[in-house]
Amino acid sequence: MVKRRYLTGLIFFVLFLFPQLIAFAQTNDSILVVGGTGRIGSEIVKALEQRGKNVRVFARPSSDRKRLQGLEISYVIGNVLTENDVAQAFEQQKYDAVISSLAKVGEEPNPHAVGGQYLTKWAKKNGVKHFILISSLGAGPNPVHTKYKEILQAKGVAEAALTSSGTDYTIIRTGIILYGEEPATGEAQLILDQNVLGTITRKDLAQLTAECVLNNQCINRVYNAVDCSLRCQAQ
Repeated sequence: MVKRRYLTGLIFFVLFLFPQLIAFAQTNDSILVVGGTGRIGSEIVKALEQRGKNVRVFARPSSDRKRLQGLEISYVIGNVLTENDVAQAFEQQKYDAVISSLAKVGEEPNPHAVGGQYLTKWAKKNGVKHFILISSLGAGPNPVHTKYKEILQAKGVAEAALTSSGTDYTIIRTGIILYGEEPATGEAQLILDQNVLGTITRKDLAQLTAECVLNNQCINRVYNAVDCSLRCQAQ
């Protein structure tokens, strides 16, 4: 009798739980990463892929993909400075989230302002639930750091376009990023104080970004990514 009750209970448990386990396994958020072949973007792609996300990378035809070799991801080819390319990327499929980690490389045109506006516009049309923008401390129309004035102003335009779009957003600003192969310290954090200049590794920044995807605690926040185990100082 005890065995029969045990087996009956086990069967009921399996029949009840199995469909939920299948549904959980099939939960695979679709994420578009813009700038995903770059030094920061590639680490974000890796962090997302490790979490089992369905990742697609928006990249130019000339982009070097060597940082993403071996990953189970797909690509959409285009240039963020061409609105038709951006529109086609969002018309091909629905995305749950978009992460923009655009960077200016060499003599190429600055992609932040124009690209940011196109991405925000078409993400809204696509019904994207969450847009994460990797930006910089001091971004805005009147940056204090005049050495990087052009880039900070352009990033400010991208931030303004995103915050006024009506799409749920997270802006993650950074101070000093270590662009080498430094391992993650695990000590980095997202803070609201914009007056702290901190240092952070690419890998830690990527982990913080991945943890924020579709996370209600991150929605409509402007963060400062810092790792005070490396360096933090008041501006």
